[in-house]
Amino acid sequence: MKVFPPSRVESAATMIRRLRVLSGTLPTLILGVLGTAAVQATTHQPLGRAASAPAELEVSFEAAAVVASHLSPGGDAVFFSVAREPQGYYNRIVRRSGVEVVDALGQARFEVAEGEVPLKSVWVVADVASGGVSVAAPEGFVLQEVPFPSRAFEVGAPGVVNRLRHAAEEVDLFMIRPGEGAWSLRAWDRSPRDRDDEDDDQVVTSLEDLEPVTEPGLPPPGRYGAGDVIVVINPRDLTYYATRLLAPPQPGGGDE
Repeated sequence: MKVFPPSRVESAATMIRRLRVLSGTLPTLILGVLGTAAVQATTHQPLGRAASAPAELEVSFEAAAVVASHLSPGGDAVFFSVAREPQGYYNRIVRRSGVEVVDALGQARFEVAEGEVPLKSVWVVADVASGGVSVAAPEGFVLQEVPFPSRAFEVGAPGVVNRLRHAAEEVDLFMIRPGEGAWSLRAWDRSPRDRDDEDDDQVVTSLEDLEPVTEPGLPPPGRYGAGDVIVVINPRDLTYYATRLLAPPQPGGGDE
């Protein structure tokens, strides 16, 4: 299981000073460009324990179930997974998702309908109430986290930052907005949900294409905002990257 260290909310200036000490250089702050519309740097960080979470969210695996602990009692826990399951000479990509009620002890349990948890699988578990998120994999399969893209957020409409550019031919995106709900989408290069409409081995996803994982019919957010958690899984190799937004990305060309 990938264990994320406790996190704290930091201002952009504090983060820049800390990065100067670590690397001796000032990081570039422009994250993305769509046409001539630049996107101002957003303050975001690797996943960690959400400020409102009761404790570090933990995920464990049984033969046919995934169990999460340290959740908000009485709330909803979202389970989202992408797996590669052997089918003779090829691997079949299988996606699973569901919402389970957290019991009085702060636990939730997701049963795998097919009878066993696939070895080659990545699981995202989210506490809707607190925004706590953990990414985990069964014992014997090593999680491979890659850096969140440095030029990811893009403007999809005038003044609206609602897109992400991925340097991959196919992605599964999971997003949670604490206290509101969770959504997901699947997109591949030149698919209807690839918003750049180019054959370039990349995918641009848009919030407007998200489908609810929690409440049916729940509309997706119109733009990215502070507190949003984004997890992106590449279904072809099961690598992933993730982030928690500390501030919304802003359209414009200046630094924060």
